[in-house]
Amino acid sequence: MTLVEVIVAMLILVAVVFALGNFSAKFAQASGQAHLIIVANELAATRIDALRQQPSYAAIDSLVRTDTVKSDFSSYYVKTQMVRYGGGVTDTVDYKMFTVTVTHPQMKKIITKTSAVAAF
Repeated sequence: MTLVEVIVAMLILVAVVFALGNFSAKFAQASGQAHLIIVANELAATRIDALRQQPSYAAIDSLVRTDTVKSDFSSYYVKTQMVRYGGGVTDTVDYKMFTVTVTHPQMKKIITKTSAVAAF
């Protein structure tokens, strides 16, 4: 082998190693984001389930708040908002629409889940 062939082979090898390093870094970042999103979805679903399991229609209002929830050594912000539709004496409908928003400082995506609870 000549010196030129060895240098070309080394350049190809270095390019492949850099490409694999770049791929590994992007894969690690995507995996981290996916984990944050999965945990945020679980937290939002848990809050929606808690809303549905309240013993009375009036007790649901106690969950309208913003909490800091720790999960997997990380803090998530869970915000629950409510809008009531109807409920007056002459109204034919009465239900509450809840929106749960979960955020995290390192998460690029905001997780939002919405559910309605009718009067019971």
